[in-house]
Amino acid sequence: MKDKRAFIFYFLMTIILLDFGEQLRKLLNAFDSEKISNFLFSISHVNNSGGAFGIFQNNYRLFAVIAIVVVIFILFYVIKNITYNDKIELLCCTLFSAGALGNALERLRFNYVFDYIKLNFINFPIFNAFDIMISVSVIMYFIFVISKAKKVNKI
Repeated sequence: MKDKRAFIFYFLMTIILLDFGEQLRKLLNAFDSEKISNFLFSISHVNNSGGAFGIFQNNYRLFAVIAIVVVIFILFYVIKNITYNDKIELLCCTLFSAGALGNALERLRFNYVFDYIKLNFINFPIFNAFDIMISVSVIMYFIFVISKAKKVNKI
């Protein structure tokens, strides 16, 4: 193990983010869709048994297995390659793992992912907190890799 602190941070934050996403799902499931609505977003309950944008409907087991395999790969990557000082990379791995595991656990538990955030100012598919975690982690990692490459090329 390269750095126990990195693994502990990854493990604990993944658990905390999983719980946050689950508690948010439970909270918003209790609300009536019309009670939370404004120009930016509204709460809309959709059960998505497919992948992103509703593709490949009823393949929830396949998506759950893929997510779990990717998270296992990320776990080993964190253990072997990341130190506690690699905070951005560690945060990206943590956010991605929590989002992927959250969606995978919902797929295995309910046979679908519970999507509830609808953007009202643009025509975009309904999504959930775990989707946000995945998207933010990928964008952050992309920016991290580009900035790291620029630093290497300047030397």
